[in-house]
Amino acid sequence: MDTASRVELYALQPRVSLEDYASPAAFAARHRALATRVEALRARDAAGRPRHPALLVWPEWVGTALAFLGHVPRVGSRRTLHAALRRIALAEAWPLWRTWRELHPPSWLAGLHVTLAPRVHRVMWETFSAIARDLDAWVVAGSALMPANRRGQDTPDFEPYGTRTYNTSYTFSPQGRCVAVTRKVNLVPTREDVLQLSPGRPEDLAPLSTPFGRLGTVLCYDAFRAPHSTREPWFVPCAQYLDSLGADLLAQPSSNAWPWEAPSPVDARSDSRPRREQWFEEGLPSQLPALRHVRYVVNAQLAGGYLDQRFDAPSLILERLPGARARVLARSEQSGEEDVLHATVPVAG
Repeated sequence: MDTASRVELYALQPRVSLEDYASPAAFAARHRALATRVEALRARDAAGRPRHPALLVWPEWVGTALAFLGHVPRVGSRRTLHAALRRIALAEAWPLWRTWRELHPPSWLAGLHVTLAPRVHRVMWETFSAIARDLDAWVVAGSALMPANRRGQDTPDFEPYGTRTYNTSYTFSPQGRCVAVTRKVNLVPTREDVLQLSPGRPEDLAPLSTPFGRLGTVLCYDAFRAPHSTREPWFVPCAQYLDSLGADLLAQPSSNAWPWEAPSPVDARSDSRPRREQWFEEGLPSQLPALRHVRYVVNAQLAGGYLDQRFDAPSLILERLPGARARVLARSEQSGEEDVLHATVPVAG
């Protein structure tokens, strides 16, 4: 493999539905189908081997509905995510009681996250570890709601370390090893702060060394320059922080749950600005020209939805150019549809 000159960047935009979370096999098949599209795009040498290293980025929240495993018939008639989680809590009453007895979580919802974590972790780990290994690629596996794992990061086995649950992303090497865990620092008002999640610590963010540069992961809102509301005094612009640590590329798994062309319900500065404008004016498209080290951004968005969750935004691959400019290398034509973006670029750094 030519690891010194170019790298293939992929932003995967799956269109999810409730049925994708009916079983581990359904989830794995859904994302292996996207991986098959990547396989068809890979540049190969005469022997059929990949010519360049590859980075594949899945969207944020892609694993959140794995909480529905074994319960899809029960939750399908519910209207909201919260109502579905309450129904699952009733069905999981005995395991949930064992969690409460052992760890004393502060609420039923916090306890439910911990109770379901071992099965969610295993499906995420086994699905994306296998894809990374089979495609010989680096994979940023979107995110799921996970406590810290007492067993360590590179294992399908899971034992919760306490009752704090985070919006968590795993990164896998081409050998299928989990080589990084990223926990979201800034929780989106009215969306994540109501799910009994804990914020990650910015000091735990660190670029990962790869053959194509130092890779940092910022989960969606962490890549914004400013908070959406006036109630977030501890907001941290994490993209700038990772840039100061020398990151060459940023993976930004995202899931925009608000209509792309409608005003954001928690925008503190304007009631009329559509989400699209907020994203480009405060997110990485506007920040990238001013960063010192980051050269590329791979922003993968979730499409489709389930219950009251609907996802709407286009995926992007961006490049910082000399002279404090940025350009779009690839963009999804339709924000609500499935897509795979691809760009082959010189190695950063």
